[in-house]
Amino acid sequence: MRTHAYLVLAVTAALVTGCRSKEARPVAAAEPPPVRVSVLQVRTQPLLASVPVTGTLVSNARVDVKAQTIGRVVRFDKQEGDSVAAGEALVWVDDENYRLAVQQAEAAVKVAEAGLARAQVLDDHSRAELERARNLLKSGGITDKDLKAAEVADQDARAQVLLAAAQLDQARAALAVARKHLRDTVINAPVAGQIQTRFLNPGAYVEAPTAVFTIVDNRQLELESPVAAAELAPIRPGQRAAFSVNSYRGTTFEGRVVEINPAVEAQTRSAKVRIRVDNLSGRLRAGMFAEGRIHTGVTAQAIVVPAAAVYRDDRSARSAFLYVVENQRAARRQVRIGRELDGKLEIVEGLRPGDLLIAEQSIEIAEGVRVAPQPLAGPGAQE
Repeated sequence: MRTHAYLVLAVTAALVTGCRSKEARPVAAAEPPPVRVSVLQVRTQPLLASVPVTGTLVSNARVDVKAQTIGRVVRFDKQEGDSVAAGEALVWVDDENYRLAVQQAEAAVKVAEAGLARAQVLDDHSRAELERARNLLKSGGITDKDLKAAEVADQDARAQVLLAAAQLDQARAALAVARKHLRDTVINAPVAGQIQTRFLNPGAYVEAPTAVFTIVDNRQLELESPVAAAELAPIRPGQRAAFSVNSYRGTTFEGRVVEINPAVEAQTRSAKVRIRVDNLSGRLRAGMFAEGRIHTGVTAQAIVVPAAAVYRDDRSARSAFLYVVENQRAARRQVRIGRELDGKLEIVEGLRPGDLLIAEQSIEIAEGVRVAPQPLAGPGAQE
C-alpha cells in the first residue's frame, strides 16, 4: 500500500511540472496576411512641359457703332446674329432735311462762283483803267489825284477778287459738311462680322452719340489669361497653346502666344498673356470661358506617377510622400512634386527608375506593412 501511494504522488508531480512548463513557454503572435496592393514599375518618359491658362475669349474686332446724325430711323433690316460685310449699309435715318441742306449749299456755291467771276471782271477793268491813267498822266491829260484814285480802285478790285475766292471756298466747305451730314444718315458696318447687339428699331429717334448696334468679328479671337509670375519664365511669343471650352467638350482648340504683359499686377502677382486663336470654323464665340495649357518645351526623361499614389496635405503642396515596395513590405518615400497634368504628377526628387510604386492610397498601408503586389490595370498603368 505504501509503495502504491508513492507511485501516485510521483505521477501527480510529473503532471503538474509538465503543465507549468507549458504555461511558461511564450506563444508567438500570428503575423497578419499581406495587403494586396496595385503596383507599377517607375520608368522615365518624355514629358511635355506646359503652363496652365484659364481665361475668356475676346474678339480682336468688337465695335460699338453710334449715330453721328439726328433724326428718325426709317430702316434697319439686320437682326442680332446676322453676318455683315465691311462697309455694308445697315441703318437708314430720315434724310429729307439733309438733302435740302445739300441743295441749299450747292446754290450758295453757285452764288459764290458768280461773285468771284464778277470780281475778276471788275479787277480786269480796274487794271486797264490804271494803265490808261498812267498814260494820260504822261501826256498831261489827268492830274496826280486822278492817278491816285485809279490805283485805289485797282487795289480794291484785287481785294474783291480775294474776298470772292474766300467766299467760294467757304461755300464749298459748307457744301462738303452738308454732304457729309447726308452720308451720315446711312450707317455702315465699319468691319466685317456679326451683329452682336441691336439697340433700336425703325421709328426710334437718334442723335449723336446714340448707340445703334455692336459688331463682333469672331474669326480672330484672343484668349486672355492671367499667369502667375512664378510660371512666366518659360513662356515665349509664338509658343503653341491648346485649350477647350465647355460648349465643345472633348474638342481641343489651338492658338499661339502673341504677347506677355511686361508688368506683373501687384495685387494678384500675375501678368496677362494673350493667345491668338484662328476661328475659321466659327464655332468659338467671344465671351466663352476657356481652360488649357501653353506648351513650353519637352523634358526628355521625366518620372511621372498617378496623382492617386501621392499623399499630400493639399493640392498646392510641393512636398509629399508615397510608398514603394521593398522586400515585400511598404517603404515610405519623401518626394518633391514638379508639374501636374491630367491626373498625373511629375516627381523631381525622391523616386528612381525601377522602383516598384504602390499606385493607390490605402489606410492599410504604412511603413513596414507586408504587401502582396499586383500589377496595376487601367488608365494609370505604364507600358
